Amino acid sequence: MTEANLNHKEKKAKSDAEQRRRIREEYEKLTVTEQPKKQMKAAKSNTNISSASKHGKVDAECVESFIEQLKAKVKSGVDYSDFQILEEDLKKDLKTVGNFRVPLRLAPIANRIKDGFDDITSGSSQSDCAAEPTYILFCAAIKEMDDLKLDQVNETKLLLWRDAINNALNLRFNVDFAIKHLFKIARAYFGFKVMEGKSGEEMLKLKNVDGNLEVPEDCLREAEYFSGKPLSTGLFL
Repeated sequence: MTEANLNHKEKKAKSDAEQRRRIREEYEKLTVTEQPKKQMKAAKSNTNISSASKHGKVDAECVESFIEQLKAKVKSGVDYSDFQILEEDLKKDLKTVGNFRVPLRLAPIANRIKDGFDDITSGSSQSDCAAEPTYILFCAAIKEMDDLKLDQVNETKLLLWRDAINNALNLRFNVDFAIKHLFKIARAYFGFKVMEGKSGEEMLKLKNVDGNLEVPEDCLREAEYFSGKPLSTGLFL
């Protein structure tokens, strides 16, 4: 092997090590400084909406109230420690996808995002270095959508995904597709909570009593669409 090749490999190894170090430092900083916010966020999740949906008592007002929460441009409390995949993989090997280095298990979803929507960071004025933590959090949220189904999520999880998506929107990432998809998931979630445990006859009554639906019909429709499927279904069409 030539000296030039050796120098190139050494430089690449140093670059990869520096990248991992920087991401670890970012993670550790967020973990320390964001713990009080995470505790507050957990406390706030115990809302009337959560209580109502838990018992299948959901109406149009309840659903729209939660959709408004998803639309709200509130200060984000999301950090790396909110995603198990990041806690487990940040100290491991990284892979380049586009302009960013991401944990290996995020690489497939990052590639799907790139293939489906091109460079989502093209509209951002941030440097790649500054944008990378937000990009990784966004990919982690989409990865969870790809891994989970309706019976595995709750309002707290949906709000976490909102924060990851809003972070990306705030940096002018081209991710409108993600927030629109999140609205669909939210409606499906409430439809699922109403449908859960009901017999076929009870469901027919839910759908056919004019003006007396327990939940908006689009929620039931979305719940049926996502039934038994990953929550990323339809996102990459």
